[in-house]
Amino acid sequence: MASKALSTKKSTALSVPSINTALATDLKKTFGEDILMSGSSIKEKQTIVIPLSPSLDMILNGGVPEGSFVVLTGQPKCGKTVTSLSLAATALDPKYQGNLEKPRHVYYLNIEGRLKKRDIEGIKGLDLNRFTLIGSTQGKILHAEEYLQIAERIINQEPGSIVIIDSYSALCTEAEITSDMNKMQRADGAKLLAKFCRKVANVIPVNKNIVIGITHLMGNPTGYGAEFKEKSGQAIAYQTDIKLRAKRFSPWLLGKENNQIGQEVEWQVVCSALGPPGATTTSYIRYGEGIDKYMELFNLAVDIGIISKGGAWYTFTSVDETPKFQGSEKARDFIVHNPEVYDNLVSEVSDALGI
Repeated sequence: MASKALSTKKSTALSVPSINTALATDLKKTFGEDILMSGSSIKEKQTIVIPLSPSLDMILNGGVPEGSFVVLTGQPKCGKTVTSLSLAATALDPKYQGNLEKPRHVYYLNIEGRLKKRDIEGIKGLDLNRFTLIGSTQGKILHAEEYLQIAERIINQEPGSIVIIDSYSALCTEAEITSDMNKMQRADGAKLLAKFCRKVANVIPVNKNIVIGITHLMGNPTGYGAEFKEKSGQAIAYQTDIKLRAKRFSPWLLGKENNQIGQEVEWQVVCSALGPPGATTTSYIRYGEGIDKYMELFNLAVDIGIISKGGAWYTFTSVDETPKFQGSEKARDFIVHNPEVYDNLVSEVSDALGI
């Protein structure tokens, strides 16, 4: 039996003077006091927007609103998991708690079974005491139906939770697991995922969850159409609030010796709850930290002209005594070690970009 979405706050329904009184009484009695709202309540609703990173916030027009169904798609090893964990880490910050009664908690469905301890320890700000890993064991191999049942129960029973499904592409139904290799049941998986999306779509915004689903772009062997195809059902597209596609990625190299310190990922907005699709940006993933918000902020400030560049030197023109540094790493380190400078740059960049 499906569990009901839990309400965690007092009634916010507004009076509806134009509706027939007898009808209003009947509807409230049958379906609940809070189901009737005036049109103006949509504008009055306060939604917490959680920043992801300076570059990604720019193309998302601010970040990811709570109550969002998010999809990250791209080729394997392009940084989708790190990006999802970085968003989760920020969402755990008390400043994005809003009016939730309980602190947010992260539930990671480790469907692919590849998440390593170093992966989560390397995400700056991720509270491991509020992080739960869910996956198969030697005594129990979870199939797609069970993974999605678990996700549904979390979404229904724990408002504000962050659910990471890694990945939709790896979901394997019970029929697939138990059948012979020469039998195909991919259609069953697509129907199952479609049902899951329909069941949770209306619960996520009410309970202020954030559901992050990861899908893979796989090579198209036919030679016709797109070079890469997304390995997931079409049902996800109809429920998605925010979708980012990693168009390409490359090593992030530093210094004369070209030491690889991370990855540069070019993301494109496929759809967004806060802005138009199509925008692209480059995000920086630094090994051992996750998304490097300091480098992203530095690059945006340079592009806008808030930090001036002359050859290899960078000058912070809006900071007292206008400090000057040779090389981007030294300039970044100055931002890292001066939180006030970071906060001021965030405000200046946001104002310049209108977000």
